[in-house]
Amino acid sequence: MWNRINFRVIVWLVTAWVALPAVLWAEGPQSAPIQDVVAKVRAQCIDILHRAYASEEAFIRSGAIRAAGESLHLDLVPLVVRGTQDFYPTTRQFALQALQKMPGDATLPAARELMHDSNIWVRSVALEIVADLGDRESIPNIRKQLETPDRMVRLAAAYALFKLGEDGFFSQLTGALESGDAVQRYQAISYLGKIGDERSMQHLTALLDSEEDDIVAYALKALGKRADTALLRPLMRLSLSPNPSVRGKAVLALGYLPPVAVLDELKPFCNDADPVVRLSAALALFRLESGACRHVFADLLRDPDFGVRSMTARILGETALPDRPALLKTALSDPVTRVRTAAVRAAGMMGGSEAFELLLPRLADPQEVIRAYAAGNLIRVMQ
Repeated sequence: MWNRINFRVIVWLVTAWVALPAVLWAEGPQSAPIQDVVAKVRAQCIDILHRAYASEEAFIRSGAIRAAGESLHLDLVPLVVRGTQDFYPTTRQFALQALQKMPGDATLPAARELMHDSNIWVRSVALEIVADLGDRESIPNIRKQLETPDRMVRLAAAYALFKLGEDGFFSQLTGALESGDAVQRYQAISYLGKIGDERSMQHLTALLDSEEDDIVAYALKALGKRADTALLRPLMRLSLSPNPSVRGKAVLALGYLPPVAVLDELKPFCNDADPVVRLSAALALFRLESGACRHVFADLLRDPDFGVRSMTARILGETALPDRPALLKTALSDPVTRVRTAAVRAAGMMGGSEAFELLLPRLADPQEVIRAYAAGNLIRVMQ
């Protein structure tokens, strides 16, 4: 009941000044009444996030922490820091990753503490962040992680030490590519992609000849936007793979090559039998500034598979289509929580007055986690 009442108050405040969205992004100082409305909306959003984090459901707490991070607002840093101490490991991981994007200097202390976390994934993320922050003071503690019985943590420690200047640990990363443990191999591929130097790219390129489709797909993902014309033939070969994951990632990578070399080759994939490949083709063509296949985005928001609808909504956050607000409005009315969540986060990434208008009604969404994501992203677009 509290949410419905407060939401009505917000709607009244906003409709009292119908020019609010336009004024929010106009140049120059805002009038005092508009500032009051913005302050009230922001206070309501912060309250929603705190209430969501008080939930007994770990899923909602994790969402609240991630949403608070997406707000990029300094006042929410203490809430995210609390999340690093949550008993649910995913919440701790989300909190640490959120702090890395937020203002202030809370990230490094939290990462140093979570290097000793009981959960291997939290520890691995902490090690990566400490390295990304260039914290050489933590090298003695990172070295201790090389003695842990868990191979994933040892690999994360090797990556961290390499990033901090100890070149000898590169061989541990490449050695993991030959490991029989699939998860460890995938993680090693991810680390090589993050390093992104010439040596790493050579190792990733060599994996494109692997007989294991999953390895090829992970290598393609790690190569990402670093794909160049030297990879044209391998990528064209892989775009014909019977495995849709390999096919889709090869098509995406082709989207980073010169248009003259790939435009005509990409267009047929907009009619691929697999919806994710069609989405990859549409996104690749958009990146190449082609108007072809734009209909694919709208079509896939009506796909029977909610996973496809969710993926499409998420991609709209980074794809500035002319009709993006209308497409996101469609996704925000989806009956599946996961799709609406993706659409809310995409609207936050889009930003601007149109995002404000899309997100405001989601403060009354029947799902608390979506209310939290809407709150965090509203704060973001109002800054």
